[in-house]
Amino acid sequence: MRHLLRLSLLGLLAGGTLAGCASTPGPQASFDGGPRSIVLHHPASGETVSVTYRRADGYDPQALDRIATLFRDRRTGETVPVDPTLVELLADLRDRCGADADTPVHITSGYRSPLTNVTLARSNPNVAENSYHLRGQAADISIPGVPPRRLADEAAALQRGGYALYPHTGHVHVDTGPVRTWSPKGGDPRILEARATPAKVASGKAVAAKASPAPRTQVAAAEPAPPKRPPAKAAPASAPAKGNDADLARVRMVLASLKDQPEPAAKKKP
Repeated sequence: MRHLLRLSLLGLLAGGTLAGCASTPGPQASFDGGPRSIVLHHPASGETVSVTYRRADGYDPQALDRIATLFRDRRTGETVPVDPTLVELLADLRDRCGADADTPVHITSGYRSPLTNVTLARSNPNVAENSYHLRGQAADISIPGVPPRRLADEAAALQRGGYALYPHTGHVHVDTGPVRTWSPKGGDPRILEARATPAKVASGKAVAAKASPAPRTQVAAAEPAPPKRPPAKAAPASAPAKGNDADLARVRMVLASLKDQPEPAAKKKP
């Protein structure tokens, strides 16, 4: 009961404080009050959740907790409650595409923590800084046997939130925010945190380490002045030779004595 009250309060707060948040199912949602089930699958980890998330008396808190666990941030392990209307949207899309009730909806990316979202936004132009993934209101999905274009068309027909097709990966983004769509920006549009593993995180650090020598190279190239300084230091070394008058006098005497004996040396050569 306490959990049900918490979920109800969460819905009220979301409806009043989050722009574009659908806190109750839209007019086209198949919310008839009867039981409803869904199968969700996370391809990267192999995790699957099969639950009856809605019963005659409302949403099942334990089922929603299991869904939130599958939606968790795969980098940090953090979880947040998933918007129940997003779960309703996923089930409606499955039905509209003609898939069986036990067909799993693949969740490529669910919840993202602020840290994960900021990290991805730095390198991926398709990651919004204020993404609905941060609120448990968005999912990147695919359904086995359903063409991505068909899935995107059905999301467009439902008009229950944002949607976009990512043809490079074959996934469709859906959320319970305002009705809108967009085209993926240039570059690789893939959302990577769902596939993140310690090995890939380590490789990311390795890439950063490879990139770091570039600034060092630029610094080295920007410092040609130091090699020119040794000549300046060598100049004082020659100054004492010029200023040593006693040595110069001796050299002159030796040269003068040699000039006095050129002829005998010339007679000995033949």
